[in-house]
Amino acid sequence: MSSRFHKSVKETAPRFARYGVNVFGLNPADGVMANAEESIRLTSEFFKKIGMPQTLREAGINSDEHFEAMADHIFSHWFGDLKRAIRPLDRNDVIAILRSAM
Repeated sequence: MSSRFHKSVKETAPRFARYGVNVFGLNPADGVMANAEESIRLTSEFFKKIGMPQTLREAGINSDEHFEAMADHIFSHWFGDLKRAIRPLDRNDVIAILRSAM
């Protein structure tokens, strides 16, 4: 994995851990990484339970042909500047996220 990915995990794990403690009642003493991973697992489990698609393919999107247009739309019509998000994102990041969600 890239060093950028590892930096992202290091920066976002505490937020996921707090989410797990606050939403799922996880024990803070279990540690940041353990709670971050468990909160992600529990969230995924919840989404499956309510029938929410876990991938874009499960949602009926079987091609990446519109990902560039989708990324452009996000930056021109969605809220705020994604460069100021929890983890700053640019157009290429959004396309990569969409591809990884297939």
